Amino acid sequence: MRLFVAADLPRDLRDRLAAIQVQGRTWPLPVRWVRPEGIHLTFKFLGEVAPDRVGAIHEALESARHSTAPFFLTTAGTGSFPEHGQPQVLWIGIGGDLESSARLQTAIESALVGIGLEPEDRPYRPHLTLGRVKGPPRGEWRSSLAAAAGAPVRFEVDDFVLYESRHSPGGSTYFPLRRFVLDGGPS
Repeated sequence: MRLFVAADLPRDLRDRLAAIQVQGRTWPLPVRWVRPEGIHLTFKFLGEVAPDRVGAIHEALESARHSTAPFFLTTAGTGSFPEHGQPQVLWIGIGGDLESSARLQTAIESALVGIGLEPEDRPYRPHLTLGRVKGPPRGEWRSSLAAAAGAPVRFEVDDFVLYESRHSPGGSTYFPLRRFVLDGGPS
């Protein structure tokens, strides 16, 4: 099973991201856009995991949900990975209560490493992936992406989900396996 842990996005934010993607089809940049319903805020990519490990993963994530109370984030800026050179991924940045977001991500990471899953080797950079670039740009596109993003959108993270990703010819489809409601944090 190919698994990851992420927060869902509210409908109004998904609609905004879809509108950005529609505008992006006119930019001089060949992009394979992520389906709007598939855009999420990833906390941990687990990769391929044996089905018999899912029970332990559920238990680990159950403990992680107690680390943080619900919190608010905002969209904040735009960019690409890598930051310099040929872009491979277009994204919308995340702002707001980044301390709580990092605390939750650290709790998820620690809980999963604690049951023997591999630690992430890159620093956590919260973002929303809009699309993957399929070739070199044919002109300026960065200012168009920034303009399309518009004003920040505020949203609440009050839970996270363990997802299974299944590949198909039309792209990956995500299936929620279990939702974990946040109920912790400083009192």
